[in-house]
Amino acid sequence: MLVAMPWGSSRRKPAPRSGGAVPLLATAGLVAAALAFSAARPDPGRPGGMVVLYGDSLSMESSPYFSEELARVSSAMVVTKAVPGTAPCDALDTMRADATLEPAVVVIQYVGNNVTDCTRAPDGARRTGQDLADRYAADVRAAAELFAGDGTRVVLVGGPDAPGLPGDAEAQIAEAYRQIAAEWDGRAYGMVRYADAAGTVTGPGHSFVERLPCRADEGPGQGCQAGEVTVRGPDQAHFCPAEGAYLVCPVPAPGARRFGREMARAARDALDR
Repeated sequence: MLVAMPWGSSRRKPAPRSGGAVPLLATAGLVAAALAFSAARPDPGRPGGMVVLYGDSLSMESSPYFSEELARVSSAMVVTKAVPGTAPCDALDTMRADATLEPAVVVIQYVGNNVTDCTRAPDGARRTGQDLADRYAADVRAAAELFAGDGTRVVLVGGPDAPGLPGDAEAQIAEAYRQIAAEWDGRAYGMVRYADAAGTVTGPGHSFVERLPCRADEGPGQGCQAGEVTVRGPDQAHFCPAEGAYLVCPVPAPGARRFGREMARAARDALDR
């Protein structure tokens, strides 16, 4: 078992791994960005470092707001690595390569997709419910060990209830993320933390809702109409209120804005350690 290092101590170098080629090309852009960032003079009044966001289509939808909010409250370099339809197991090789760059914070958000090969059961069947949640938990636990065990703070983001997803495991996955964060509290408090971004786009008890009351910072330009905003899409999975759209939303997407800003808030707090 890895032992968490104190904040001020030197970081361990990851041990060589056997089996599977590391996707160097997937990390090339991140290397170049890291070199450019290291040459910049940070603002001493704003926390800096590299922040990497891994996730699925929900992260892709909300990433502009995530990056915008972090730019407002920090001097961090933000890198988004979100791929629609994916699960944590799809990103593990990329994470292993990125870990060598020693990011300050990584945000890991996967809501419960079950379509890629690595999420399937040994007989090829699609996992659902608790079986799918257990697969997510194992992979996210491995990711937390990879990063937090080497000094990178980790933010785990639970996804909102999504009746449109076939995996039917959103709540169980979110609970697994909370448990992983709790496990780390006994080793290094705050090294792995849970962000309830789902709470910004759901109703009582984290139930699915299409609309919620407008917030103080939400006007017509942010989708507020008649005192409410539409936070979820017609497919009951994504944020974009427009039919058949989510990656490029032609109308304001308050749900994506809320979700992205909450992920950024948690990442900003993690930068402060």
